[in-house]
Amino acid sequence: MLSGAEIQANLRRFAREWGPYAGTERSEAQTFLNDLFACYGTNRKEAGAVFEDSKTSAGIMDLFFPGVAIIEMKAPHRADKLPDHRKQALDYWHNSSDSATDRPAPPYVVLCAFGQFEVWEPGKYPTVPRATFSLSELPDRYEALLFLAGAGLDPLFGSTNKALTAEAADHVGLLYRQLSERNAAAPEEIQRFILQIVWCLFAENLAMLDGHPVLRIIDKLIQDPQLTSRALLGDLFDVLNDPDNYGRVGLLAGTKYVNGSLFSKPAKVALNHDELLLLRAASRFEWKSVDPTIFGALMEGCLGKEQRWKLGAHYTHESDIMKIVGPTIVRPWRARIEAAVVPDDRVRSSRRSLHLPGTPSGLRMRQLLVRRVSRVAPVGIRLQTTYPRTRLDHRHRPPGPSAALLPARQPLRNRTGTH
Repeated sequence: MLSGAEIQANLRRFAREWGPYAGTERSEAQTFLNDLFACYGTNRKEAGAVFEDSKTSAGIMDLFFPGVAIIEMKAPHRADKLPDHRKQALDYWHNSSDSATDRPAPPYVVLCAFGQFEVWEPGKYPTVPRATFSLSELPDRYEALLFLAGAGLDPLFGSTNKALTAEAADHVGLLYRQLSERNAAAPEEIQRFILQIVWCLFAENLAMLDGHPVLRIIDKLIQDPQLTSRALLGDLFDVLNDPDNYGRVGLLAGTKYVNGSLFSKPAKVALNHDELLLLRAASRFEWKSVDPTIFGALMEGCLGKEQRWKLGAHYTHESDIMKIVGPTIVRPWRARIEAAVVPDDRVRSSRRSLHLPGTPSGLRMRQLLVRRVSRVAPVGIRLQTTYPRTRLDHRHRPPGPSAALLPARQPLRNRTGTH
């Protein structure tokens, strides 16, 4: 099974090769789809996906991947007119099930015109596509077609802006390098500063820090060279680490105590004028639209190769994590939730099929989840990754995970690559 980075590399080559194509649908659609499957490490024929499947009353599907997806191809010149073909593709889906042979409709539908894609999940979202993107964007949006990597792998339809995330990471990464190159503080101090200031940028944009204290402090520092970020931003970090409600006045009036260990050692770093301008540019991003996995990339960059190897702290694509989490946690978890909320007769049937002694309570299901997380990845796979994937319906989901549920006393001296 290919890693996320390997799939992306394959898709970049795929996009370069197919980007100029302007021919007909019929002449190259099957070659295009065979190549697309191969980018995800899948042999299309061996996986059971068939071309021109006619087992539907609505017509002949260009590609049918049983239990996974229907793909309908259109010519490149129809790329800007894909909405005109939605009815045809969704009609195929509506008519693709066959109760006589116990063949259900697949969960996903892809409408593709070589250079443009729409990915649908009509059973859950029948009126709008879950993702739309161009061929050039496919390497960055590869999780939207992750089901091509094999049956049972769920796609990821993130709402975050990856281009924005990359740009924000570039700004913060440049700031980190400049501070490091001029020895603005000890390496550990600079690392803490970067992580603490990035958290503040998220919090400020999400209205968790009222009054925009970070932006106001940065502007004040730029306007008055006699002031220092070591003092003003350092005071901000101090206050965020203080559970008492004293001293929250002026620029700090909108701050609140942040529990946890992020601010347990408030960073004190003096930025020069150019670095302040760079930080101000970073602060003006729409951080609520930035992918929170930026923390993983920043942490990996700040630690450096030698320290990452020593700690075993390595950033892993969410899609790669889900290759483990999906079959070991999410699918069993969903089955247990289903067993807990279905009518009595189905509960009894579900108990027998799952070999459960009884329908687990919400707390019991949480304990099952935590034990499975602990067993599969003691450190690297965290609940903020796994839990959202199990949140099927707010009416019968268990309460959110808390720190008390995390496996106790797990050191960070784990093997390389689990984080």
